[in-house]
This record gives sequence, structure tokens and C-alpha cells, in this order.
Amino acid sequence: MTKHAIRNIFKFRKPGVNDRFKKFRHEHSLLFAAFVLGITTIVVLNTIILAKIFLYGAPVFSQNTGVTVYPGWTTSLQLAGNGAMQAQVRNVAMHDSDPVFPVSEAQKILAMDVTVKNTTTSRQHFIPVNNLYVRSEEGTYSALRMSVHAKNPIPAQEIDPGETVSGQITFAVPSTVATPLLYVDTGWDRTVPLVIDVLH
Repeated sequence: MTKHAIRNIFKFRKPGVNDRFKKFRHEHSLLFAAFVLGITTIVVLNTIILAKIFLYGAPVFSQNTGVTVYPGWTTSLQLAGNGAMQAQVRNVAMHDSDPVFPVSEAQKILAMDVTVKNTTTSRQHFIPVNNLYVRSEEGTYSALRMSVHAKNPIPAQEIDPGETVSGQITFAVPSTVATPLLYVDTGWDRTVPLVIDVLH
């Protein structure tokens, strides 16, 4: 057999796996690009989820209430932070009634002092009625409300980097609530809310 014939045999060899992959890649370039994009998206999302779990702990989802809370919440008097802000709660009290802004018999007034500090590098909007609320493990939600027990209400204002704002906040919560959780949810720099167990 001549050298020319041998070269022809190897030249027309049966296509292998690599050849099929190259042919698929060239003939279906858009499909291949979509496949690569899908894999990349999955990797990025998994990385974000793992980073969130590493920083804040695995979320705990309540089957009965539909409330997701993080086990790494802080408690009253502790300084909480998420990279964009710091917050601290003091002087927490439960009041049975409010003579000016009454609540139902099934509710109590939850009052506390709160301090919020801007730790970002830019001026931030702070609107208490939007950024502060109470949720519980039982699934209740309470928005900020007026009360005579808030003699020095925390103001809405612009907070410069490094500056703090302080004042009192009040909520009407169920009388039976065991663990009211204050959420400081400013969204500054797209950070997660701070969660403070105010009664512990």
C-alpha cells in the first residue's frame, strides 16, 4: 500500500466525539451560546445564594405563616449592621393602651428607641414609615403608627455618610405576639434588611 493511500485512509477517518462537538458548535452557534449563557446564569445565582447563606445564615421558612426570617438576627441593645447601615434598639416597652390613638383589645402598643447610621459613601433617604416595620414568627405584620408613647418620633430625613438619626417608634401588635421582629429595611446599596428581636 502506498503512502498516498495510507494518507487517504487517515484523511477519511470516522468522525469522533470532538468532531461532532465542533460540527454542533458551528452549525448551532445560537443554540450553543444560549446553552453557555444558561450554565453561566446558574453558576452566578448559586454563588449569590451561597454567599447570602454564608453571611446571614440559611433562611428559615415557616410552613404555617409564610414568613421567611434569618436566624442571625440581633437583639435589643446589640448593634446590627449589613454593610450599608447600622441600627440599634433601646428602651423597648409594651403598653396596654393609647389614650389618644386607641387600639383594639387584642392589640398592644410596642414602643422603642431606635438609632440608624448611614455607613455608605453617599447621602441616603430615610423614611421611617416605609423603612421600619414589625413582623413576627407567627406571621403578623405591623406598620409604623402614631402614639402618645412616641414623644420624640424618629424623623424622615436625608442622612449623610457617617451620620445617624435617632428617635422613638411605635407599632400596634397582637397582644399574644411572642417574638416581634423589627425590620430596618432601607434598601441602601441593595442590602438585605436588618432584623432585630426587640424583646430579647
